[in-house]
Amino acid sequence: MSRVGAWFTATFLVLSAAVGMLAWFYARPRRTTESRAGAGRPASPGPRRASSGLKDFWEVKDVRRSLLILTGDRYRMVCRITAADYWLLSENEQNNVEDALRGALRQLNYPVQFLVTSEAVDTRAAVEELREMAPSLPGTLADMALARANWLTGLMQERAVSARRAYVVLSYNTVKGFDHALEELQARANTLAVALAGAKIRLEPLSSEALVDLLAHLLNRGRAWRPSEAVKAGVLCLYHVGERDVYEDAVPAA
Repeated sequence: MSRVGAWFTATFLVLSAAVGMLAWFYARPRRTTESRAGAGRPASPGPRRASSGLKDFWEVKDVRRSLLILTGDRYRMVCRITAADYWLLSENEQNNVEDALRGALRQLNYPVQFLVTSEAVDTRAAVEELREMAPSLPGTLADMALARANWLTGLMQERAVSARRAYVVLSYNTVKGFDHALEELQARANTLAVALAGAKIRLEPLSSEALVDLLAHLLNRGRAWRPSEAVKAGVLCLYHVGERDVYEDAVPAA
């Protein structure tokens, strides 16, 4: 029995060693024929990754009379929403706001999108008003007005303060044309505005200029320039929609 046990143990050890060697042999990295053949050639460029900009996933075709016209007979109206500070309301007012908001959302039978952006505070209108008012003020008040204007100018240039702005996007898809889509979206905006008023939320559709400014802000973060300012300066067109097709996945010729 001892010889049989010793023989069995030796056989088991030999088989274990063989299995270990085979596992190492198959697990070690090996260069295939294809990798050796292509070692001297530069790797062919793969398909370029499509950018994730706003123009890619919204597919904006045109902006007309406060509407975004998308490809595929889709139309969107963007509205700015502003609300009273919820935490400054009494408990009874908070409950009323919650009930009104719940009722407004329940009556929706179409999809909406909510968009929140962080935008630098624009103080140019206040600065212009202070500087126009300063000459008509007494000496001390005039100096204070000019100092305030300079402080607001520096605040805007340093971008030290930003404001959160909220928007709701109303959608409508139709093959009946632009006029029908405009009428339907205006009706939806009016109905939603009345419902949200009970929740102390104001809904205001964006004009074409404000809509283009919003798109420019989303596509060019960190820039204070607005397309509407160019129109005031004499530019003939608020925007231009390119008609040239761009193929993201095209491979450059060798």
